[in-house]
Amino acid sequence: MEYTTLGRTDVSVSRVGLGLWNVSGDVNWDRVEEDDAVETIQAAVDAGITFLDTAEAYGDGYSESVLGAALETLNRDDVVVATKAHQSNLAYDDLKAACEASLDRLGVDTIDVYYLHYPNPDVPVSETARALRELREEGKIRVPAVSNHGVRDLNDVLEEVRVEANQLPYNLLWRAIEYEVKDACVENDVDAVCYSALAQGLLTGRFDSPDDVPAGRARTRHFSSEREHARHGEAGAEAETFAAIEEFEALCEEFDVPMVEAAIAWPLHREGVGSVLVGATSPEQARANAAAAERSLPPEFVERAADITAELKEALGPNPDPWQSESRYR
Repeated sequence: MEYTTLGRTDVSVSRVGLGLWNVSGDVNWDRVEEDDAVETIQAAVDAGITFLDTAEAYGDGYSESVLGAALETLNRDDVVVATKAHQSNLAYDDLKAACEASLDRLGVDTIDVYYLHYPNPDVPVSETARALRELREEGKIRVPAVSNHGVRDLNDVLEEVRVEANQLPYNLLWRAIEYEVKDACVENDVDAVCYSALAQGLLTGRFDSPDDVPAGRARTRHFSSEREHARHGEAGAEAETFAAIEEFEALCEEFDVPMVEAAIAWPLHREGVGSVLVGATSPEQARANAAAAERSLPPEFVERAADITAELKEALGPNPDPWQSESRYR
């Protein structure tokens, strides 16, 4: 496993982290039973993954509680615990209360990395920042951070409080942050922490066509707005998406690189990316994900993979929001 320090801090995180959205059960995923999830978290840590990521919104606190159960079996000093405050909780009093609730579910005294899950334009940034500063001074959080923040929102937050990471959707099939947001992170020494590295399973090679993708996962802007759970009004880019997947699979075969490892490793070879979060529902998956951190991709592979997905990047455009045409990123 490789490690890096987050932003301008001395907080060391594994370059492949464990995302715990998928254990919570929602339209995208089946809920993972607590014992199975705890075993998966333990396996991830045993494989060198120290960056464990959740949110109060995942399963209405279930994901945080599961991580809390796992932490009882681990050495707390060996892991970096990250969670996110819902955008409805960014007012001063609400954020202070949300943090206390997350601390309780996690069973910890301090949250290492505390993200604002999405911006909330109805709450003054100064009010949210005041709560973050106080939580840090009280020792309840170590590192303030943001998630799903565009250039304007990131800059607005940085004017009020230093944040060290911006958690963003980024993978070979979803490269919208390359238009503006990633550059803004680099300019401000804010690490991009990337989620959906496997594009919710599309980059595993398990789906041969758009029709094979479960309805809950076929709601991003890759897919037609006629899909059952779509929240956008676009035609989608299904042909371009699956043509890119087929070409990427062939590229992996040419270089004799496992497709999953290559998909996880590719963002780690891009400027400004500190860590990549990947979900797992079994110890075997956790160990396989961890192996990607040690996968060094040749420069030719990295560039050819980018070329393969360039047409799809252009088709989807600069809106970083994977699910909505009316972007929540500003």
